[in-house]
Amino acid sequence: MLLREVLDQPRLKLALLTGTERRDDPVTRVYVTDLPDPRRYLAGGEIVLTGMVWRRGPEDAEAFAAACAAAKVTAIGAGDAVFGTVPADLVEACARHGIPLFEVPVEVSFREIVDAVNPSLWAQRASGLATVLGRQRGLVAAMAAGARLADLLPPVAADLGLACWVYSPTGRPLAGTDAAPPGGELARAFLAATRLPATAGDGRYALVGVPGRPEHRLASWFVAFAADREAPSGLPEGAEELVSLVALERAQLDEVVRVERRLADGLGRQLATGAGPADLRAGALSCGLEPESTFVAVVAGLTGLRTPPDLTVAVLEEALRAVSAHAAVTQLPDQTVLGLVTAPPEVDVPGALRAAADALAPGLGTGRLSIGVSAPATGVATLPGAVAEARHAHRSAHGRTAVVCSTELASHQLLLARVPADAREAFRDRLLGPLIAYDRAHDADLVRTLGEFLDCGGSWSRCAERLHVHVNTLRYRISRVETLTGRDLTRFEDRVDFFLALRLSR
Repeated sequence: MLLREVLDQPRLKLALLTGTERRDDPVTRVYVTDLPDPRRYLAGGEIVLTGMVWRRGPEDAEAFAAACAAAKVTAIGAGDAVFGTVPADLVEACARHGIPLFEVPVEVSFREIVDAVNPSLWAQRASGLATVLGRQRGLVAAMAAGARLADLLPPVAADLGLACWVYSPTGRPLAGTDAAPPGGELARAFLAATRLPATAGDGRYALVGVPGRPEHRLASWFVAFAADREAPSGLPEGAEELVSLVALERAQLDEVVRVERRLADGLGRQLATGAGPADLRAGALSCGLEPESTFVAVVAGLTGLRTPPDLTVAVLEEALRAVSAHAAVTQLPDQTVLGLVTAPPEVDVPGALRAAADALAPGLGTGRLSIGVSAPATGVATLPGAVAEARHAHRSAHGRTAVVCSTELASHQLLLARVPADAREAFRDRLLGPLIAYDRAHDADLVRTLGEFLDCGGSWSRCAERLHVHVNTLRYRISRVETLTGRDLTRFEDRVDFFLALRLSR
């Protein structure tokens, strides 16, 4: 495949900025990286896709371009998600080193480019795979050239005379030689096995794990072979070659996912810091999410397991793939994990997540996977409210393996979650601001007294006993509350307002 064949695909919308004279250079594979110097992973002829996370200044652009030139890459593709456009210093550096540089708009994900290029590359190499290079060398060369597993596995397995299938930990089929056996039963056997290889289906299949990042069975792929009952492990001859092939594909995908997670982390930080709709729109676009879509927020947590830090991220990514290919997953400061997914109204998001949680349950052991799901929310401006809903639902599920949807709960917290953050702050400050200021100035305890009074349902004796004060002292404090705020705590409406304001301050 030639570079111009990649650039001329209309749906990719790639704009060549430098190196027009090299449009006819051959492409060997697509490699995604944000390393400042990726030379050790390059063999020459690659299209290098980068989100430019490594860039801090002009000197970084020069170093990156020089490294790619030394590795004899065919072209560099720079994504717009981080800087909004390709910085001029990178354009100038690529021009100096004679490297074609093209711009990848925010609405086009790196995965779309990989998927558009690699099948064509494999088609050019598949026919001579075994006879020209030899089977073992052919596998390595084809994967290095960017061949995808779904295209590569069937002819290689046929050449070896094997039947096999590749699955995700939930039993989602990824590749195979013919009609795949149901993945659910195989996935349960894989996750529950005390050691691998394992057998499943009354000994008809042998299962081998293919770890990724992180290295945990809940985040691993597995290969199911038609078992060889005469072999000690049940694995047929040549199985190791196919497992190596799957491992190479998994390593390539992990590199792409690593970049996508960095972009999702940026959107997560925007939500955590209260960014406005414009910033959220840009963040959503960088993750490949259409800002005007209908979103569902999902918050997940793993408890009771000693796990790698990013295992929950990988688990939620896998669960959301049952819903849609359009999702962004990031870890929040409190160690829970947030997922944002776009799905049409007819998709039962909680139902799909329950099915995924059930499929992963055999791998949890004593652990618990709790998931909270928001109601559908349209447009990025509604995302903060949806995230708050999902958090509340997750708190209801916390400590048990369960999927709880906010629509199943009835609480004032769901109502407050949909109110804009500035309106919530203004409401809280208007009611509690005078009390907080008085407490600071006089070392008093009016805010706590008010909370206890409401929790006791307005009972003077019970509240005084809980605070360990005389009833007259309590009456004086409550009168100060009413004087400072202009409210009357004998009125039900004023009690409700104070109750909500106190909940917003937690």
